[in-house]
Amino acid sequence: MLPESRYNKIMLVSILLAAWKEEQTVGKALKTLLNGYKGELEILCAIPDQPTIEALKAAATELGLADKVWISDLVADGKPKGKPRELAYLMDHAKGDFWIYGDGDVSFGENVINKLISHFNSLDVKAVTGRPISTDPKDNMMGYFGHLLADAAHHKRTIDLTESPVGKGTAFVKKRPFFPVSGYLFATRKTDIRPAFDTLVEDAYISYMIHNQGGKIGYAPEAEVYITYPKTLSDYFKQKKRSVGGYVQLWKYGFVTKQNNTRSFGRELEYFWFPFKYAQNIRQFFWSLMLYPIRLYLWLVIFWERKVKKKSFEKTWLRVETTK
Repeated sequence: MLPESRYNKIMLVSILLAAWKEEQTVGKALKTLLNGYKGELEILCAIPDQPTIEALKAAATELGLADKVWISDLVADGKPKGKPRELAYLMDHAKGDFWIYGDGDVSFGENVINKLISHFNSLDVKAVTGRPISTDPKDNMMGYFGHLLADAAHHKRTIDLTESPVGKGTAFVKKRPFFPVSGYLFATRKTDIRPAFDTLVEDAYISYMIHNQGGKIGYAPEAEVYITYPKTLSDYFKQKKRSVGGYVQLWKYGFVTKQNNTRSFGRELEYFWFPFKYAQNIRQFFWSLMLYPIRLYLWLVIFWERKVKKKSFEKTWLRVETTK
């Protein structure tokens, strides 16, 4: 790993943050993201609405970083252009050696920037992902689902992105060449890669481009990002139709194959055992059982909307209010 004293002194870090109507959370997101980092940085933001801009500026001023903030003029008319387009615009203006990507409606653990950068231990490593952790209580079904799915993703990244995976289920889950980063928190080296403007999953798009160009993706599970997951089934389906359905959409770009496909109904079946093992009491076991028909219904809806109706990007991207 890179010595902390070295990478803090000689490298510029670019923070790339897209937010919309997140004035209640964006300040905390920025403060926790920058916690522990003492090196040179710039903060590039795509924020269409004025309340969120003011909240971010207030947080930056409190941190003594008001002169480091640049607000994209791409969204100056107050209308969001879609996260992929906004993110690509920020990437075009970033000058840093490393780029840190985060959301405005989450919070971060201690010292996440240094923890991410420390995993760029060879030039082959082009991206490093952090670990999403649910902040929701486990005493209801939707909160339980948030923990279960976040921990399943952690398990999968441990297998695919680390050298010596251990733990339950390694006999069921096949190790594959890579696994995409989490859009909630990841870092890349300075790159010419840009997400397609119509993609539903810009984080997976960037991941596939890196992988197909011969780059490696690292995992920093100690770099934690704390997430609020959907609190209703309606919002759950809105979110998952975008995030899971986006993987179906990736095939149209021509860089997903049967060999490097990381998300499909078949891939999910490798984790048929996980919900049963995850449950710690009878109530959680019942909720685990409920997840099977819910995920099956989700995949059927995705197939219908993406493959049959060929629903557009604009109609699939829906704001999930209960995560804000």
